[in-house]
Amino acid sequence: MAPRHLNGFQGSKVRLAAPCPEDCMRLSRFTDDYEYLRNMDTDIAIPLTPDETGSSSVRRDNGFEFALRTLEGNRFIGFTALYRIEWNNRSARLAIGIGEENDRGKGYGSDALALILRYGFHELNLNRIALEVIEYNEAARRAYLKAGFREEGRQRSAVLRDGMHYDLISMSILAEEWSIQSQLPLSFQSTRTSESGVMTAGGFSQRNTTEQAALSMSELSSYPKGEPEIAPRIGVGAVILNEWGEVLLAWRNRQPEQHTWSIPGGKVDPYESLETAVIREIKEEVDLDIAIDSLLCTAETIQPEQKEHWISVLYSTKVIGGHARNLEEGGAIGEIGWFPLNDLPSPLACFAVPGLEAAKKLYNESM
Repeated sequence: MAPRHLNGFQGSKVRLAAPCPEDCMRLSRFTDDYEYLRNMDTDIAIPLTPDETGSSSVRRDNGFEFALRTLEGNRFIGFTALYRIEWNNRSARLAIGIGEENDRGKGYGSDALALILRYGFHELNLNRIALEVIEYNEAARRAYLKAGFREEGRQRSAVLRDGMHYDLISMSILAEEWSIQSQLPLSFQSTRTSESGVMTAGGFSQRNTTEQAALSMSELSSYPKGEPEIAPRIGVGAVILNEWGEVLLAWRNRQPEQHTWSIPGGKVDPYESLETAVIREIKEEVDLDIAIDSLLCTAETIQPEQKEHWISVLYSTKVIGGHARNLEEGGAIGEIGWFPLNDLPSPLACFAVPGLEAAKKLYNESM
């Protein structure tokens, strides 16, 4: 009996379809939208004729292009493509666009992004998919981060618009990262060397979260002797929910757990109580006045290779004053954002996961 497969062309809101000649007229109308062009490309914004949109460079550039059509009404709303594919390196670049302003912010783009990533990693057996986004296109950047993309670097002041320079941000996602994010298996086995020099299947250590929190004695004994002992440090964190059930998360620019999404918080100062510390840290980081509802849990982070050992006390809190804003921009925090508890971005800081799971359980029970 033949195995049943996922419909790789259909998501929950849109489907990937073959481009049709009549789509060229609609694509041409998309290019009449000045803001659409300025978000899509760094080149000069100029409207295109139907013939010009029909002679897509993607088709000439070793790529795969799809029309995006809604499941309801079969409307053509945009396109997505994997192009500049290097088969020897199993890498490609990604482009995606939703043409009409009325179709943006409705989940079509996120659904299409999930579909094209699944096609690239499942059907084409790619290992890396990359893209570039202009710094001011914050909505797109958040969507890519939520899908599992990671920022690799910036071309500083690469884009000049209206007399101001903006960075061009390079982002990518690897097959093993997508597999964990989507909870779908890979159709190939990818191996690479971890930072500790250990070869891991799929690029990730096979040690689970519990095992990570308690390294074996043989692993601990492998670290250099004679170094000063690192005393465990105490930290606090706050799960802050708004009235819509969204949680405030911050992108970590520094160790421990650099380049992950985390709940706001920080270290406890000498002779400072835990509750005083969490209230102070939230005010210093995101300018919110909070009140503590309850103790959620404790979490432990042990990273001998980074000389880090943290014990974190995590609280459920509520906002009693202020509006969230990043007071550590360019420092410890890259950006902040509100995310639905049932649709969190990736990757998450390991220490924050127990608190978020506990908060999600309490929130769902209260509904």
